[in-house]
Amino acid sequence: MPQARVTEALSAVRGVQAIALGGSHSRGEAGPHSDYDFGIYYDEADLDLTALEQALTALDDDHRTGLLHPPGAWGPWINGGAWLTVGGVPVDILLREIGKVEQTIRDCLAGKVTIDFQSGHPFGFVNTIYAAETHYCRPLWQSTAAPLDRLKSLLHSDGPYPPRMRETTVGRFLWEAWFSLACARTAAHKGDFHYAEGSLFRTVCAWVQVLFALNGRYLMNEKGALARVRELALRPDEMEARVREAYRLIADGKAAEAYAILDALHGEIQALAQGFGTVQTEIR
Repeated sequence: MPQARVTEALSAVRGVQAIALGGSHSRGEAGPHSDYDFGIYYDEADLDLTALEQALTALDDDHRTGLLHPPGAWGPWINGGAWLTVGGVPVDILLREIGKVEQTIRDCLAGKVTIDFQSGHPFGFVNTIYAAETHYCRPLWQSTAAPLDRLKSLLHSDGPYPPRMRETTVGRFLWEAWFSLACARTAAHKGDFHYAEGSLFRTVCAWVQVLFALNGRYLMNEKGALARVRELALRPDEMEARVREAYRLIADGKAAEAYAILDALHGEIQALAQGFGTVQTEIR
């Protein structure tokens, strides 16, 4: 396992404030072929990019150069990082600017939920992902300021799952699910399955956001999220199987049959959310 080597090498880089194990290993969901994700939390004003790149080259089994994608290279949220192999194990390095993480957590606590385009996130990058990363991450090393301990305490300052983040997530994405479902309806009945299934994907992702929030469970991203709905206490029965069948029916041109399933699912999720009401949110 590469934790010790990654921690020793990257904690010595000026500006690095903390290193955490993330991804499936931090959540206890890793399989035999899962790679390792490491969050590198840094001070924007002090990060030594040259030293960081040299450290990554030294860590990599093949000592490749040019591994570092600097802050901003992967967009405002994924930010930057590197892909390397350490001791034969695939390793993803993800850069996180600690000031932005803190501000995002404060936004989430205040009920400000945003979503932005991001390659690799077909639904979009919801800012609550930073809250999920903070909640699940396992600190491996921190500076004397213990920034990850501080961020975890901030995130959980009003309970294990922020109540205003839950309320806003439920209201915002329940509305998006309804809207995307409506957008797909005409296209589906016209046989435009490409547009319809794109809209339905957004519908299903929005439902998943709602269900995870209702259950007070942090959602990292879209990967595997629909399958994990079965683990939630508040959920429609057989949701994944019903979604699969609706996709198949849309592709086969059977829009009416598909929408009988989809409308029923939306009604069930809406009923689960009824106690949380509808809130106004900033659309981004």
